[in-house]
Amino acid sequence: MATLSFKPSERYRLSDWRTNSYLLSTNAERQRDASHQIRQEARILRNETNNQIVWDEHDNRTRLAERIDTVNRWKETLDKCLTDLDAEIDSLAQAKESAEQNLQAKNLPLDVAIECLTLRESRRDI
Repeated sequence: MATLSFKPSERYRLSDWRTNSYLLSTNAERQRDASHQIRQEARILRNETNNQIVWDEHDNRTRLAERIDTVNRWKETLDKCLTDLDAEIDSLAQAKESAEQNLQAKNLPLDVAIECLTLRESRRDI
């Protein structure tokens, strides 16, 4: 008959169990501490990032509002200049038309004076 061979199993002593348990416990504690530290750092980073985003957005909105105000002031100034220029152009056009009419009115006496001079030059005796 075949003999059953039993492999002798390894026997652990109490000190081995305690050492293994201590290693597992300290490993778990270290990993828990590292995880907690990482979570805290992530929370701090998230808060700082959110604060930075809020302030950056506030600054950008403020600068955009100021820029819009500046552009609107320039637009109003340019509109005023445009209306002033249109009024000046109209007044100059009226002055030009008035000057042309006055010049036309002076042409008749000039023509009469030229005709008189021409007739005077054509006389032979006094």
